[in-house]
Amino acid sequence: MFADALAELDHLSPQMTLDDGVQEFKLRLLERAGRWQDAAGLAARLATNHPDESRWFIAWAFAKRRSDSLETASKILTDAASLHPKDPLIQFNLGCYAAQRGDLTTAQTYVRRAIELDHDLEKLAHQDPDLEPLRQAHLID
Repeated sequence: MFADALAELDHLSPQMTLDDGVQEFKLRLLERAGRWQDAAGLAARLATNHPDESRWFIAWAFAKRRSDSLETASKILTDAASLHPKDPLIQFNLGCYAAQRGDLTTAQTYVRRAIELDHDLEKLAHQDPDLEPLRQAHLID
C-alpha cells in the first residue's frame, strides 16, 4: 500500500514534487512504511531548507533514532533546541532520549521544561513508553 502511494508520487511533475505539502506527505508515507533511512534523508533536507520549522528536526531525529542511533537523534534535537528553545516537543523528545540512555536527571529536566511550555504534555509523560524509566524511579510528578 505505501509502496504504491510512493510510486504514484514519482509521477508528479518535478515542480509539484518540491511542494512542501507533497514532501510532508512523502515523509509520512516513508515513516509508515518503515523506510527510516529514506525518511531521515528527506526530513534532513526539509530541516535544512526550513530551519524555522521545528517539526522537520523532530521528524529527522525520529527517523535517525530508528535508522541509526539514539545518540544521533539526540544530537539532532540538541542542535534544534538551540534554534527552537521554547519548542515543547523538542524538549519532550530530548527527555525521552535521555531516559532511554539512563540519564534520568537530564530526562527529568527536559520533561519538566516541556510540560512548563505545554501543560498538555503532562498526560503524555505518564503514558509514553520511553519515559518508563522516569516513572519507575518516581521522577515524574
